[in-house]
Amino acid sequence: MSCRTLLFGAGQGALQYMANTASTRTFIGFLDNDENKQGTLFEGLPVYSPAQLGEIAFDQIVISTQWALDVYQQLLDDLNIPEEKVVLPQKNKLKKATPFDNPESLKLGRTIIRELNRLAMGNDIPLVVDFGTLLGLVRDNDIIQWDDDIDFSAPFEHAGQVEMIVLEFTQTHRDLADFTIERVTDKRGREVCILLKFTDPQSKLTQFTTSLCYRENADGHSLHMPSLGMWYAPEVHFSQLETIEWQGEKIQVPHQYREYLSFQYGDWQKPKKNIQLSDYAHLRKVEFADIQNADFKAKKVSEKHEV
Repeated sequence: MSCRTLLFGAGQGALQYMANTASTRTFIGFLDNDENKQGTLFEGLPVYSPAQLGEIAFDQIVISTQWALDVYQQLLDDLNIPEEKVVLPQKNKLKKATPFDNPESLKLGRTIIRELNRLAMGNDIPLVVDFGTLLGLVRDNDIIQWDDDIDFSAPFEHAGQVEMIVLEFTQTHRDLADFTIERVTDKRGREVCILLKFTDPQSKLTQFTTSLCYRENADGHSLHMPSLGMWYAPEVHFSQLETIEWQGEKIQVPHQYREYLSFQYGDWQKPKKNIQLSDYAHLRKVEFADIQNADFKAKKVSEKHEV
């Protein structure tokens, strides 16, 4: 009998996990802290409140939300679920097949990094490669083969300028793919992230997202706004930048980028394909009330929009 599985987090990550592991698990429903989702159906399965766990016969709970470490503690400490019944999945199980195995997608990814960096430098915008993209360029001199997206970061006060160069990129590179831009805002209407996505009419490309996320400073730290500061770093790394040489280009990176990679990943020079959230060296706790209050919304940006 396959494992009777609940997924904590009724969202896209859960659906992708279901698609990736359908042969080994029987999915019986979702758990979610969001009261607006509780009691509804998601993809035909019920969404339960965590308080209902005593009423449900299950074998394991797989945590599929980005707030995984907080949920993990909630399940073990507040709800007394045995540790062996709680699964923190590998990040690649929550994603589609790795796009950069496809040589055409890898080529497009390199072009996006190179061209957005050129536009940023030409307009004096402190946009830097970040997270796994930075790690790949520094350690492997390329995009990591098993990565699934491209990451940039910029200070929040440069949001308008970042959106401007992303629009310019899509308008001047229509030959590469059919690009769309989504602006992600919080409850206060502040832009926290720009998502560059694409489709390929010729079906030669494997899709991936380029995230251009904003950071704000607080208490000596640079906080990654889309994660409500769950990902953070000492402010010094994002208060200024430096450049590295990559494939004949000067690429903007965080200040003291090697120290930043150590802060983020620990032993970053040792490749680790199946990374989990628990493998990050530093993550900041985020309260669920803050997650609810953020109320993130994504809206497509028109190409005719003027920043």
